Amino acid sequence: MNDYKDFVIHYRFQGEPRHFNHHGNHLCESEALHFATLHAGVGAVEGHICAGTVKLALLCAEGLGVTQVRWKRT
Repeated sequence: MNDYKDFVIHYRFQGEPRHFNHHGNHLCESEALHFATLHAGVGAVEGHICAGTVKLALLCAEGLGVTQVRWKRT
């Protein structure tokens, strides 16, 4: 049985609103931050920001210009 779900992730990159779709079995705040940095082209696949605490991931994403990350299941 396939437990994958569709999510839409909204964020701002350097003040500009952006969004994209993500397909996975779950999504948490730190993962959404990580995927948003990748989508913006400023994140790295290795050593992703979601490996630490949510607060650290948020600070890292903001330092890269990614803010106001939010998501919902579609």
